[in-house]
This record gives sequence, C-alpha cells and structure tokens, in this order.
Amino acid sequence: MERFWGITFLFITSIILSANAQTSLEERLEQHVYTLASDSLQGRKAGTIYAQKAAQYIMKQWEEIGIEPYFTSSFLQQFNNSQFQNVVGIVRGNDPVLKNEYIIVGAHYDHLGVKNEKIYNGADDNASGVATLIELGRALKRIQSDLMRSVLLVAFDAEEVGLFGSTYFLNSMEAQADNIRLMISIDMVGWYQASNEVQYVGSGTIKGGKGIIENTQLIPAGLHVVGKKFEKSLFTATDTQPFAAKGIPTLAVTTGLKSPYHKPEDEAHLIDFDGMALITTHLKNVVEAISCDMDFESSGKVAKKHRSQPRVEFGLSVNAGSNHHHYTKGALDGKSASSFGVGLGSQVNFGFFALRPEVFYDHVRAKYPAGNIATNNLTVPVSFVLQYVKDDFSTSADMFLGGYYSVRFGGNMGKEKIDFENIFNRRESGITYGIGLFVRPFKIGYTWRRALTNFTQSPNDDNAYIRNRTNYFTISYIF
Repeated sequence: MERFWGITFLFITSIILSANAQTSLEERLEQHVYTLASDSLQGRKAGTIYAQKAAQYIMKQWEEIGIEPYFTSSFLQQFNNSQFQNVVGIVRGNDPVLKNEYIIVGAHYDHLGVKNEKIYNGADDNASGVATLIELGRALKRIQSDLMRSVLLVAFDAEEVGLFGSTYFLNSMEAQADNIRLMISIDMVGWYQASNEVQYVGSGTIKGGKGIIENTQLIPAGLHVVGKKFEKSLFTATDTQPFAAKGIPTLAVTTGLKSPYHKPEDEAHLIDFDGMALITTHLKNVVEAISCDMDFESSGKVAKKHRSQPRVEFGLSVNAGSNHHHYTKGALDGKSASSFGVGLGSQVNFGFFALRPEVFYDHVRAKYPAGNIATNNLTVPVSFVLQYVKDDFSTSADMFLGGYYSVRFGGNMGKEKIDFENIFNRRESGITYGIGLFVRPFKIGYTWRRALTNFTQSPNDDNAYIRNRTNYFTISYIF
C-alpha cells in the first residue's frame, strides 16, 4: 500500500512539475517577445543601435542558459564593416563522427524600425521566432548528452534588408558546408490559434521528411503540424533561401501571415504564447530526432524558387504551318498556302515570367488571284512569356504575347518577281501569340501571327487592303 501511494505521489508530482515547466516556458517566451518587441527597441532595424541591443539580449540569454559561443571568444559575428551582427551559439553533439555534422536552426531578429513616426515592433515578425530560438536552446542544452549531431543556433541580422545575415553566415561556413545536414528557419510562429496549424515548409527536401515532421510521437498534445513539400511564394522569403540554393535541405517553420504582417499593429499583446510553447516543444523533439537519426539524408530535391533556373536560354526552332491573306473589308479572305521558317531563339527567365527575343527566316506563301505569292522574310519577334515550370526545370508550359517586325528581302508572284516599289510593302509588323510545352530538351508549340500593317500599298476595287495571317506549329531544341 505504501508503495502504491509512493508511486502515486511521484506521478502527481511529475504532472505538477510538468505543468509548472510548461507555464514557465510560456512565461519565458512572453518575456522575450515583450522585450524584443518593446517600443524601447524601436523596431530593431538592422544597422541601428536598437538591433545591437536586441543582439545583446539574445547573447545574455544564451550565456545564462549555458549555450557555448560558436566562435572562439564571442557569440557575435560582425559583417558589412561591423554594421550588422549575427548571434551564433552551438550545442555540441556527442557522437565521435556525427558531432562534426550540423543542424542549423535560425531566426532573424531585425525588423523594420520606425516609419512615419510609427514604430514597427514586429512581435510576430520575428520576435516570436527569436523567443522560440532562445528557448529551443534551453531545451536542447538540457538534453545535450543525448544529441549525436551538433546544433548551431543562429539569430540572423539584416534579413529584412535582403537576407544578408544568413547569406554571410553560410559563406563563412563554406569549408564546412558539406557537413550542414539541415537548416531550419523559425519565422513568424506567434499566431498559432488564428492559423490552427504550424507549417514545416520544405519537407520535400528531406528523404521521408513529412513522416519525420508529422510523427505523432514527436507532436505535443494540442498542436496541429502540417508538413509542406516546398516553399512556393514568389513574394516572401526567409533565411532558408541561401542554404536551399546550395542544395542543403531546409525547413521554414511558421504559423503563416495571419498577423499584421509588416504593420505597426504587430504587437506583443496579440501573440499566442500557448501555441508558441507547443511549437518550441515540437521543434526540440524534431531536432533531437534528426540529430540522432543515422539514416537522415537529403532527398536531392529543391523548391523551384530556390533552384538556379538558367537566366538565359538559347535554342533552334523549325516552324511549319500556313498563311493566308486577310482583306480589311469584305466577308471573304484569301486561301491558305503552306509556309515554314527556321530560326534562333533566346529567353531571359525571371521565374514565372520571361522575355523571349527571336530571329527567323520565314518563307511565307499565300494564294493570290494574280498568281500565288511567296516571300522570303527576316522576322524578329519579341514576346512576353508567362510560364509554369516544374521544380526540376525539366518540364514547363507557357503562354506568350508580343510583337514582331519583318522585312521581305525577296519574293515571287507566280513566275514574276514581286514589285516592292509600286504594289507591295517590303516591311511588316504585327502581334504574335501562342502556347508551348517544354520537355527538356525539346519544345513544341503553336504560334499565331497577325499583321497590323498592309501587304498591299493600294486598296483593291472593294477598297480593301491585304494583311498576312500566319499560323505555325513549332519544334525547338533548347541548349
């Protein structure tokens, strides 16, 4: 009986201590957010004394926890002529081999500062992420003896002005880049209740990543975790970007854009500290599991937005189709005749958009009452392209619209040379549009060209001019 009550007492005590620890975590998270997002820090704009004070606060917290500085004598990594500074700590792993491999967990601490006399305190963006990073350090320090891989904790500066802190830090680790197994960015995790989920975006960069992230044994009760394969937004970026661009697996952890993103209303009193505590616990569990996973490896896949899509591409094209004469007045058009062309193309890519300049030799034919017409043309189309590109750039589909300019350098009407002096115009311009499907290295498409200028210099008896209308199937080889 005494043994029963002893066990019961220990069980109840463990529950109370666990509850106190959870409350304590919430209180610490609240303290961090209220401090970092206070008016006294004036929005933590990168390069200001207020950002430096935020860095000092983070450093002090890690010193008290017992986190080891990553650098020989300091947590601080200054760059850009000491204008900016990252704060870097390490929780070393214990495996003789794996301790030399790194999991990097980062959160940017800078925000927007003051604009139009309004302070942008950035409670969710990203005091919430930094607070979580600080407490993740505390949790990992407690279980350090269980870790196999080492964990680098990095509070990045100058994210808002161009991801400068994360880029500089990665470049400084160039010699050890092959030993970085994973990079996690904690960015805006303070609105869990409103979002009803925390997203781990980038699970597709890890072999079996979704299974690791959504493992129910790692998720604390009350937390809804969603693993998403890749980052897709063209308009937002976080500190994962420079790492992902080098092929390093990445996870962007966030509760989304429910908060007043980049607005003065992003204040500490709106933050969900209960949700942040759950997210911190889950992050600790995930990092610990990956630290000790001997089989952890990259999937070899990278989000499309993080891949180095060729900025400029070149190709050879062959066109085959038909052309007919459109009469500007009247109900009837001329009859079609076969036409073809060959050319060189280029494309300048900007993600979903592209600019496509091309140059073609075109042999354009049309049936004409006075004798079938054939002209030899030099044609220069320039098109604006809207494209959907698969993640590995092996496949794409596009739509394009633009203009073209054509010069006829020869031609025949029946057996006679075309009279470009008195009857027909030598130059033509118009619009071009079409669709295409690219399966590397070949591209097939369909192109419409519609002349906006007249082929004939004078109208016919019906006061109508002639304009060319050309339709092509296109096959291209892309280098």
